[in-house]
Amino acid sequence: MTSSLQVTQVWRGTDSEGNILPLHWALVVPTSGPDSDPVGNLYNAAGNIDTFHYEELTNVSLKNINWRGSLVVCNFPTDALHVVESILRRTPVVRHDYGWNCQNWVWACLRQLRRSGFDVRPKITWEGLRAEMFKLLEAWEAGDI
Repeated sequence: MTSSLQVTQVWRGTDSEGNILPLHWALVVPTSGPDSDPVGNLYNAAGNIDTFHYEELTNVSLKNINWRGSLVVCNFPTDALHVVESILRRTPVVRHDYGWNCQNWVWACLRQLRRSGFDVRPKITWEGLRAEMFKLLEAWEAGDI
């Protein structure tokens, strides 16, 4: 049996000055439910610049009102989920760095998974991933997803 690892993004709104905040990225592994209402595991760097920490949620709804798209980045044998999770848990979370956020953590995880032999989309780069996620946001805004 095969599972998919996806980068998912959610809308965070605006800051106190009305500036649009960067979308929150997380990694998810759907485990059940239809595509329209998937349930699964969510892995992310949660918090803010002072409190970032690794967070792992299981058996949660993977889409909500703030969802703005998900991109499959890796397929792996379901029985290797514990290995994937171990890599995600060991990926560093950075605090007190204004240039670092959850998107950087997701990219670091994908690089670690690739180095560990997982078939992460081989041609995807940091810039390519950001472009793909932006396309998903545009598709959501157009009502296509």
